[in-house]
Amino acid sequence: MIGELTKLLLVLPSNTYRAQRFLEAATRLGIELVIATDSDFSPPGRLATIFDNISFCDAKAAGEQLAHLARTHEIESALAVDEAGIEVAAWTNAFLKNRVANIEGLLATREKTTLRKILTSAGVPQPRFIECSSAPEALKSRSWSGFPVVVKPTKGSGSLGVTLAKNQSSLEQGLDIASYVMKEMGYLDHLSLVEEYIDGPEYAVEVLVIESKVTILAIFEKPDPLVGPAFAETIYLTPPRISKLRHDSIAECAFQVAEALSINNGPMHIEVRITADGICVPIDVASRSIGGRCSDALSFAFSATLEELILSNAASIEIRSTARERQASGVFMIPVQSEGVLRNIGGVKNALAVRFIQGLEITIPYGTPLRPLPYDNQYLGFIFAKAPGPAGVEAALRQAHSLLNIEIERLPISNT
Repeated sequence: MIGELTKLLLVLPSNTYRAQRFLEAATRLGIELVIATDSDFSPPGRLATIFDNISFCDAKAAGEQLAHLARTHEIESALAVDEAGIEVAAWTNAFLKNRVANIEGLLATREKTTLRKILTSAGVPQPRFIECSSAPEALKSRSWSGFPVVVKPTKGSGSLGVTLAKNQSSLEQGLDIASYVMKEMGYLDHLSLVEEYIDGPEYAVEVLVIESKVTILAIFEKPDPLVGPAFAETIYLTPPRISKLRHDSIAECAFQVAEALSINNGPMHIEVRITADGICVPIDVASRSIGGRCSDALSFAFSATLEELILSNAASIEIRSTARERQASGVFMIPVQSEGVLRNIGGVKNALAVRFIQGLEITIPYGTPLRPLPYDNQYLGFIFAKAPGPAGVEAALRQAHSLLNIEIERLPISNT
């Protein structure tokens, strides 16, 4: 790479888990981070510049504002930490680099109907889909695939607002949930997406596009089937226990997605399913790295973290290697399983004592009101393990999770 940057603009939404990991990585790399945030941010003393209280509601306007501020501070590039900052960072870079016409694919990862249309046009295998506002409208559509179907908000990330519908009643309920979730996010008068259900094992692909070259950093196996009615993820394992043929099929799918979206630099997180015929179908695409604390499950050559690789790429610093460590590793995302208020999580010491467990972090403060998926996309915390093989990682994660005593006081939290 040519021309290292010493300063980067980091778009940091107020609700992110990821700030500290990126700040630590930047310190190790010698990169000065300038923070753009939608809150009143209180930075560590070493950060000289903060663009705070920026409204992210209008991403294009925020990007234009940040591009102007960035130029005055000799900043050449912006990077999104997670989902809520993707559009703002994309527009900031577009204005900084005069490439406003070239971000359609990047923005499409935040709008699921547009994403489906672009991938379909590019010949990437896709579920049949319908954009609609009611069950009768979906059932009358020429694109109707029959039950079961997956109902999604057209906005949002992960499994928020996503449900499986097996009949007209659950389809109507799913559309109500998707509409409600979008209104909570501030999106009014948006249609919902009804997709053909793709049956088969699911994998997550962690990608870093470096100067238009797609690099597969990791493929995660999801050993717990995601079959609805909501889709709370639990265990991610890498390397996955799959054949070379399946591995290559997943990698090729990631290449096709990046090409179809014209994404030539930066991280991507792609969720895929494998059909009974062996076809790899991307079911969700995000132009960011893996969410939550899950990046702690990955370590690369020379003890590099995922955040260091992403920052190095954004700052045009040469990456010596993207090879992952030899040990198998994994993470258990502790889901919210009931509505109420979190009072306590016991058994942490016993869980940490399980062989191969590397760490356990509770990320939700006691006293926090909770709603399970599909209404909220929160996790109580994350358990990490490393072992010689993925079977050992999976067994350790399951044992550690079984030792936790999660106390949720079941007070009703309104979903209406």
